[in-house]
Amino acid sequence: MNVNTLTSASGAAAPQGELREKFDQFVGESMFGQMLKSMRESLGKPAYLHGGRAEEVFQSQLDQLMVEKISDASAEQISQPMFELFTANMGNRHEASELSSYVSEDEAEQAIKQLGALQQQNKNQDNETSSAALSQLDISI
Repeated sequence: MNVNTLTSASGAAAPQGELREKFDQFVGESMFGQMLKSMRESLGKPAYLHGGRAEEVFQSQLDQLMVEKISDASAEQISQPMFELFTANMGNRHEASELSSYVSEDEAEQAIKQLGALQQQNKNQDNETSSAALSQLDISI
């Protein structure tokens, strides 16, 4: 990611805006993902209209899409207090709206990279689970 392209149009506010966007996405997908996963584990299989093994295999992909949509729609309201704490833990105790005055571009870039790595790690774990389910499906066929 080129810092010059981030700061060219809007000064130092671009990395912080991107940081907020990534933070909202991470918090939303993590929270809603865990919530949906817990819901799926607590429900039993329905007596009728169950899709069988194919439904079990592709359920995680459907859940991932639903989590992304839910996160885009409502993560900002949930993550606002968390973002305030996150910025406070970066060494400064100020309002998030004043973040560009207190957090350097390097700190914002580093936080964006860390959030991206955590998101990729979560997606890799989901893919490993799906791959294991697909391999079991291949064996059972």
